[in-house]
Amino acid sequence: MERFRLKNIIILILVLLNAFLLFSLAQRRAEERESFHRTAEQLAALFQEDGMLLEPGAVSRDVPPDGVALIRDAALEEQAAAFLLGGTTSSMDQGGGIFHYAGASGEALFRSSGGFDAAGTLAEADVEDFCREFCRTFSYEDPDIQLDGEGGGVFTVPAVYGRLPVFNCTVTFTVENGILTAVSGTLLPKTGSPVSGEEPLSAAGALTAFQRMRRESAAVASTVTDARLCYELQTAGASMSLDPAWRIVTDTEDYFVNCFTGAVTAGGSRTGEGAA
Repeated sequence: MERFRLKNIIILILVLLNAFLLFSLAQRRAEERESFHRTAEQLAALFQEDGMLLEPGAVSRDVPPDGVALIRDAALEEQAAAFLLGGTTSSMDQGGGIFHYAGASGEALFRSSGGFDAAGTLAEADVEDFCREFCRTFSYEDPDIQLDGEGGGVFTVPAVYGRLPVFNCTVTFTVENGILTAVSGTLLPKTGSPVSGEEPLSAAGALTAFQRMRRESAAVASTVTDARLCYELQTAGASMSLDPAWRIVTDTEDYFVNCFTGAVTAGGSRTGEGAA
């Protein structure tokens, strides 16, 4: 009988403990939501003082990912060269981190910085499908291909890593008279090592950095509609890495705020919108 009562007491204590923990967690989350909403309101007021509108919902609660240290992937480069040059290729180490590939359709150079250039008669039929397949295979966004009446055009597509766009890493296709004659850009390795360091900027911190830049440079923008996570490619010689960044979407152009340094970069044409 005593053991039965002791067991019931232990169960009751565990139930009360779990209830207390759930209450504490709910209270903490409520406080976090209140703090977030207060920060968003303060930011909106700050932007309004400077004659800008910060639209509701523009302050994201998403957490930036870790940075990524990338290592050159020779096998991936060989695969890309074979795709572009028509299958079997010959390769030559030209020194300085540069590899030369030759195939039935043309030639290509791949550099230790990730940059590459390919030229020749890379595709003569179904050029649009060829470019889309290259983007799917080597981690770029779906291209918006718009050729002119003579079957020509140049279009640029952003790279993607871990489902996030990399705003300063692209591939460019050149089509002449319905023939793909050149492909150039940066080829990102598909795997890397996480790099964590200082606490990355939240969306609120990135918006504050953007507003400070706007005050100092008199950048033309009147409305901020969104803040989205992305990556920023960093290169130094043969070293490549990805820093998390925030894409600040305005009514004029997009700006990118590095989550580690707080540096703000004007994006020019908007990524992911088929800009050429």
